[in-house]
Amino acid sequence: MNNAPLKDLAGRMSAALDGYPRQLLFGASAQMRASLEGARDLANNRRGATEAERVTQGLMALRLQDAPDFVRLKYACRGLARAADWDSRRVLADMALVNKLLARVAGLKNDERRFQSCRRALIAALEEAKSLPKSSCLEGRIALRRFLEDED
Repeated sequence: MNNAPLKDLAGRMSAALDGYPRQLLFGASAQMRASLEGARDLANNRRGATEAERVTQGLMALRLQDAPDFVRLKYACRGLARAADWDSRRVLADMALVNKLLARVAGLKNDERRFQSCRRALIAALEEAKSLPKSSCLEGRIALRRFLEDED
């Protein structure tokens, strides 16, 4: 983790507060330390959620919603090959969900930026799927590879 930007910010804030009463110096106040910790959390995990949490939310949205929003769709694409349920099911093994996901991504072709974002996530998921046993999710991997080749 690179803390250089945060250290730079701390130094600039300390310099800006030079000359004020001692209790206002940066880092002296518990509230300021708590604010800095909050900023660190947000800098590391934009919007406060980790990638694993977002992938899980995306996969659940795919399972439960007819049309998940773009962000959830993108994270569902990323987690396609991951075991995400309590019983370690993979979306890639469920052809109904794979087809639903690929249809939603294909529907984004008019929005090139979003379509390419989902496509990159699908490529990453296909790379993850390569480490699975050969027979695992075979039909889903074939469908995903075919979709990506057709979209080149």
